[in-house]
Amino acid sequence: MTASQIRFVFFDLGNILVSFERERSFRNLTSLFEAENGYVDSNGNTVAANVKADEVLNQHELHNQLETGLISEAEFVQSIRDRFAPVTGTDDDQAILRAISDMFTPIETMQGVLSRVRESGLPIGILSNTCDAHWSWINQQSYNVMEGPFDHIVLSYEAKSMKPDHGIYIEAETHAARISGAQPNEILFLDDREENVAAALDRGWNAEVCWGGPTAEAALVRHGVLSHQLLTETEMDVQS
Repeated sequence: MTASQIRFVFFDLGNILVSFERERSFRNLTSLFEAENGYVDSNGNTVAANVKADEVLNQHELHNQLETGLISEAEFVQSIRDRFAPVTGTDDDQAILRAISDMFTPIETMQGVLSRVRESGLPIGILSNTCDAHWSWINQQSYNVMEGPFDHIVLSYEAKSMKPDHGIYIEAETHAARISGAQPNEILFLDDREENVAAALDRGWNAEVCWGGPTAEAALVRHGVLSHQLLTETEMDVQS
């Protein structure tokens, strides 16, 4: 597809614009509940700290509920306290939200990639599964890659829909059409997860699985958005 046929480019956030380390958020959270050396449950059983944190956040879809806007931040942090019981932990809601959010690192090479796309005249946006706590924390860090401008930002907690569910893509299509007149087959989407790219392809979008840095740049070249590649594999920023 040529550049003239792509009229809007959406970028995922995680592993495209910023990398993240879930283990870091696990350590942050268990530290708040003084469980760095393991969590002892009400039956006296010891559970490894990272296993407990993963269980608290991801079992029963707690984190997904936050990212889909189905529960409030107050409900989320109370659920975390309940799941760490009988350990008391902190009564500071914001400390818990910071703990789960302090895990991101900017993919600096993407700043130049985004600038080149903007210079081509194409509107760009972010299409991401995230929660307000993560989004706010990232934007408080003054990362160069997040400086913008972005023509539109679609976030799952606001859309009440998470990729790969089609609802969030429908919302993104609406804004792409409003901004640039783009039809689904004139949208390009870059994401690090196969299921999210497959959902976009099902809707007639152009989409590729890639990572922030040279693989994202290469995808933009393949779709005619950029004329040539500048980055090399040695400039890969993403943490696996």
